[in-house]
Amino acid sequence: MTMKKIIYFMTALVLGGTMLTSCNDYLDTVQSKGNDEVLTSGKQVEALFANSGMFNTKTIGNVFASDDYGLTTDIYDALGYVDENIVNAMAWNVDDFVNNAYGDEAWSGEYQKIFNANLVLNNLDELTDVNDDEKNEYAAQAHMLRAMAMWSLVNTYCLPYSAENASSLGLPLKQTTSYEENMTRATLQQTYDFILADLDEAANTANTTIAKNKRWWVSRPAVEAMKARVYLFMQDYDKAAAHAAEALKCSDAQLDDYNQLGYRVAQVSLDGEVKDVNYSELYRYGDNQVANYKENYLSEYFKGEYALIPSEELLSIYDQDHDLRFKQFFNKYALWEQGIGGFGDDILYHKFRDMIQAGPTVPEMLLTEAEALARQGKWQEAMPLVNQLRKARISHDADAIDLSATNQEEAVKVILEERHREMPFVMRWWDVRRLSCNEVSYDDVTLERTFYRVSDNAVDDSELDHYVLPVGSKRYAQPIINLEITRSDGQIEQNTYDDNSVVVTPLESPSEDGDDNEYEE
Repeated sequence: MTMKKIIYFMTALVLGGTMLTSCNDYLDTVQSKGNDEVLTSGKQVEALFANSGMFNTKTIGNVFASDDYGLTTDIYDALGYVDENIVNAMAWNVDDFVNNAYGDEAWSGEYQKIFNANLVLNNLDELTDVNDDEKNEYAAQAHMLRAMAMWSLVNTYCLPYSAENASSLGLPLKQTTSYEENMTRATLQQTYDFILADLDEAANTANTTIAKNKRWWVSRPAVEAMKARVYLFMQDYDKAAAHAAEALKCSDAQLDDYNQLGYRVAQVSLDGEVKDVNYSELYRYGDNQVANYKENYLSEYFKGEYALIPSEELLSIYDQDHDLRFKQFFNKYALWEQGIGGFGDDILYHKFRDMIQAGPTVPEMLLTEAEALARQGKWQEAMPLVNQLRKARISHDADAIDLSATNQEEAVKVILEERHREMPFVMRWWDVRRLSCNEVSYDDVTLERTFYRVSDNAVDDSELDHYVLPVGSKRYAQPIINLEITRSDGQIEQNTYDDNSVVVTPLESPSEDGDDNEYEE
């Protein structure tokens, strides 16, 4: 048997925590000393909050676990290497992940944000050069930062929210900067209550408008948008619809009409033949432009992955002739000189070059309100919201732009498919999780893929396996790496998995040593 070892390489993943190193020496000192250091001035807080990277940047986590990602054996062979975390995510392999000796960037990055939020909240009374109104704004900002970080963590390391899962493992609810603070995991319900409480505190901001060129700052529309997202995932559709509608009243965040969006044509030489490559006007945006993109209520994005390979399932849901999302963001052929990493005739997904949106946006709120209304039986009210988005996404020369439905179930399915088209990769994994736990089964998603056998940080390119992640799988929750559990002195409890967490079926003869399924637990 030949084994192809996964080659480790550093992608351009940028953590919120590491971004802070560019802020100033003071912040580095604070992070090393914890409670031994305090904030004493508004200037120090401003320096902390001025760093947009702390708010904006996230690590690409389970993007590769969803049915949007389409790494095939042919593409794997052509690449010659793939990051081990990508392969483990796409095979829903928890066994190798827990032993990752290099750390977990998603866990550490989000808890770094929580540390800084707590640093501000714990030291507000020590600020001698600011008034009460300024302190209130700092508090609102910190609560928003902590809520956003906790939201990412709970959707990565915990089971999706449901009444059945309410008493399952949530997260450590850190409220200080002390490294001695208890790291025992709260329940899932307690974790969601904690997030909602932070959002309630963030709503005390006096900022009724979104700050120009500073969309990582808290505002009431941003809080409304985040509340809408959280309540949708909690299946509280009345509140989800209400908060989404409130966010949509804000004129500072506006829907971008892709019919007005330009693109460029570049040429690339492939096998001696010159090919034309279209890439979006948005592709050229830098960090600050992405952060302040007009559709954002609150800026947040995944950064660092050029090679997002769309699956055939994802490609199939677009009208490739008239859907401008497909024409703008799905690029064919290699274009290394523009920063796009591709090869051959394969299509790659790129919106903002190496960045994809993760924070709440106008399109998300239109779709959130629509879905929440439809699930309450108000599907006739829901469809105009979907079609409002469609008019900004479908070419005006299309025979049909508007979508229609004749009943509640049909409307929900139509809305979810439009949501899938609008927010591929970044929201899909989280959506797959939540759809498995709601009150209906017609929207459930069973994930499947065929790939090489993956085990022991290696890919066996002589054996093919068929992977199935059943609805309601325990592997919807990513394990916490052993390194973090050790650092907590064993206070952090690990997620548990069972034999039905993932089903792996060999498609070729098993190895001579009789090694069967490494993934069954």
